[in-house]
This record gives sequence, structure tokens and C-alpha cells, in this order.
Amino acid sequence: MNRSWKRRDVLRAGLWAIPAFALGQALTPSTASAATGSVPGAVACEVPGEPVVVPATGIFGPTGGHWPSRTPHLTDAFDLEIEVDPNWWTIQNTIAQALTQQPQGKIKIAVRPGVFDFGYGAGSTDHGVLQGVNASGRQWRVLVVPRDGWGTVTASGTIAQAASRGYSFVGVSGVSVVGFNFSDQAVLVRDSQDFALAWSTVGQLNVTANGANTTGIEFVECVLAKQIDDDNDRMAFRVANNFSIDGVTMRGCYVAPAYKAAGSSAHCDTLQASRSSGSGGIRNLRFEDSVFFQSSSQVLMMEQTRNVTLAHSAFIGGLRGTGRYPIGSGRHVMTGQNTLWGKTTDQVTGVNAADSFIAGSVQGWSFSSVANTVVSHNPPAAASGSFTVDATYAPQGTPLPTSWYSANCPMPDAARLASIWAAL
Repeated sequence: MNRSWKRRDVLRAGLWAIPAFALGQALTPSTASAATGSVPGAVACEVPGEPVVVPATGIFGPTGGHWPSRTPHLTDAFDLEIEVDPNWWTIQNTIAQALTQQPQGKIKIAVRPGVFDFGYGAGSTDHGVLQGVNASGRQWRVLVVPRDGWGTVTASGTIAQAASRGYSFVGVSGVSVVGFNFSDQAVLVRDSQDFALAWSTVGQLNVTANGANTTGIEFVECVLAKQIDDDNDRMAFRVANNFSIDGVTMRGCYVAPAYKAAGSSAHCDTLQASRSSGSGGIRNLRFEDSVFFQSSSQVLMMEQTRNVTLAHSAFIGGLRGTGRYPIGSGRHVMTGQNTLWGKTTDQVTGVNAADSFIAGSVQGWSFSSVANTVVSHNPPAAASGSFTVDATYAPQGTPLPTSWYSANCPMPDAARLASIWAAL
């Protein structure tokens, strides 16, 4: 049965005295004051003045503590290390040569500082900057990483050029791309298996299966930290032609919103999962230690999707996130708080939630189990377990206080990323 948090019990337990930085478990109490920043269309009310207890240790977003599976660490002894210039064609050829020399060994492709040229686009039929790279069946993925750390290898182009000049990884298997600055460009993973993108900044990030099944994809500490004024989804998982996406994990990721233009009829989600044709589906998604802010439409909008795990992640709907990401002039102002959305005739099924925070509405999601998870209001019933309701966060027009962000999801700006990703 749902229950409101008993704050007097929290105080008796001594949690009030826990510093805000102590593993993100508690918020520093803030005095009630007007919400920070001018938010067009926001309700004029005061921010919550009492602490909210995050239902698990650790912050939402990147910490430098996550690493893609089956991927050698930088401190490992490599069987083969090869330095290359930032050129995709060179990298693809170098991987092929390395696999013949070390069919089972640990391989590192170290990319010298510089700027990648424009890609061929990040659309559903665009050629890949890496295409047909087959390193499957090996104990270790091939590691592609900047030689001199994050920020030393960057992308050409802008989000406005993503349709024609973004970066697609097509038909790639057994590779981990780690540590690149793609902040101003789009990245697409298509028809690939056993592929990871990690410790990287990205402008837009998509997964597609339309020529082969896409399986075993990892996004590890992928950071989309800049809000963008764009009518497109910030992220999308899409299937077509009877192919499926099976297994996408996001760990330690941070996804800021996209705000569409006022009057635009575009559907602009933070992450949309959908099918455009055929009978394929989207299944076995896991969101762990991650945070998502609401774009102009939904936070997570999913169709033809089943088996979703929400593990210690935060989903911030409505205008609650506009304290960090204000809506600019000429942009659409949300009137809804569509945080987790599915069709009533096509529900997201097999959902398991633990140690998470959901601020906003939940529709069309069927929960198999819930544990230690906070919602702002009106949660759906779960087959096993129940949500904890904190009505403090029910008003959709009230931005979260800055202390919430400081305690639970510090801004992953360049200085922070350089610190937590210093191992690169």
C-alpha cells in the first residue's frame, strides 16, 4: 500500500545531519524561497523546504565508477597497442589488422589528439564511420580510446548538421569506444551487437535495428549535458523491417532535455522507443545510476517495449527540471508532466523498479516489482512491492531546488568530467 514519507521519523533517525555530499543520501535542508531562474509558464510557488531522502547510496549520473563489460581497463597490460590519427577509416583498418595479429588478446587503439572529420549522417540508412567491423566471439572487446584523455579528440559539425554529418556505427561488434567528445554531434548505433560507447559526451544518441537485430549495447557514463533547442528526440531506440533491439544498458548516464519551438507539432521526447514497420520489438532495457530530464513531450516514451529495469535512476518530469535547464524565449512550455509514458493499448510490460526517483506522471507502464522507489504522486499498482509517495514533489510547475541537484546529480560540466574521468 502506498504511503507518504514520515519526515518526523527521518529526523529522529538523524538523517537531517547527513551532509548533502554524503553519497547523495540526503539533501541539505533549504529555506523556502522563490524558485531559482525565470521559467516561462511556471507556477509561482516556493521550492520544497524539507529534505528528501534519496532511496539508495550514490548519485545519479557519471562518477568515473562505471566501465563497459568485457573491456580492458587502461591500467591493464595490453597485448597490442597502436596509435592512430583521428580518422575513422584509419581506425577501421587498424582494428582489422590488429585482429589478425591478436585474435584473442587485449587490443588498444589509441587516438592522437585532433578532430574527426564530418561523418556521413546519423539517420536510419546512413553509412557508418565504422561499418562492418566484426570483433565478435572474443574474450575482450577492442578498446578505442583517446591517447591523451577525454577532451583531446572531438567531433566536427553541430546538432543542426546531424542528419547529414553525424556519426553512425553500423554493423559493429566486439568494440568499445571510450572517452570521446561528441558534445555537438549526433551518434547512432545501428544493426550492431556487443558494442559500447562510454565515458563520452554526446549531442544526440540513438539506437536502430532495421537491417539486423541490435543486441548487447552499452552506454556507460554517456553524458548529454547541454540542453538543446531542437524539435527532435534527444535519444531514440527504433526498430523496423521485422528486426528487434534486445538488450540496451545505460549506466551512469546523464541526459538533458531538448526543447522544441513554440507552436511546433513535433513530438520531442528525451528518449523515445518505437517501431516504424514490421513486427520487431524492443526488449531488455536497463537504466542504472542515470538521470533523465523532461524534454518538450515525454521523458521516456515507449511503444512495443517490454522488460525494462529502472535501477537507482531519476526521471524528472514537468517543469521540475527547469531550475537547471530554463526554457528559453520562443520555446514550447510544457503543461504536462509525462515522465513514463506508454499507450494504454500497448503498455510497457515487465517493468522492475528499485532505488529510483520518479517525479511526474506514469501512464501505460505495468510494474512487475517495485522496491525502495519514490514517486511524486498517483503511482500505479505493482504486482510485487509498492511505491513510496512524496507529495512534496507533486506540483509539476515547481523546479527542484539547487540543493537537490548538488546532492543527487552534480552538473557534469567539463571540469567535473575531467576530474572523474582522469583515468583516461
